[in-house]
Amino acid sequence: MTTQLARRGQGDHRPAKRHRRQKYSAEPLATVPDESELGPAMLKLTPKQRAFVLELRHGPAGYGSEVRAARAAGYGPSTDGCMRRIAHQVLHNSKVQDALREVGGKLIRAAAFGAIRNTEAIANDFKHRDCLRANLALLDRGFPAELAARAGLDPLVQIEAARAKQIEGVAEPIAD
Repeated sequence: MTTQLARRGQGDHRPAKRHRRQKYSAEPLATVPDESELGPAMLKLTPKQRAFVLELRHGPAGYGSEVRAARAAGYGPSTDGCMRRIAHQVLHNSKVQDALREVGGKLIRAAAFGAIRNTEAIANDFKHRDCLRANLALLDRGFPAELAARAGLDPLVQIEAARAKQIEGVAEPIAD
């Protein structure tokens, strides 16, 4: 014990630095499509930046995903600290941010069809507690509020009427 303290310096009681194992493989998961399939924001990027954006889109999410995407995009085998800085710089580049918005918008539009299907299933299930809300949401998207108002429907009033009413009371003990 004293030899360890002597090597590290007297009074230096910091714990040894913890080394995390690499969480994700740096193998590329995405293939960069032809330029004819890319949007205008993706076309403004360098090939490495394109690969980075696509790796973020296709790769796992979570701690270390940006570093994994930078490595998979070919930003070089550097130390973890250096790769974190590189990933941060690339991620905060304004052109990369525009490309992420472009790719994210496509994902949201594609997922919207699934959300509509789910909302429709709830709207058609008359026993579901959110049936009325789902129907109103579909009605509002299909026919804007102006048309609903012309038909004499007030969505806010109907939503309020559909809310569960709270029953107030006082519990009294029963003598056996």
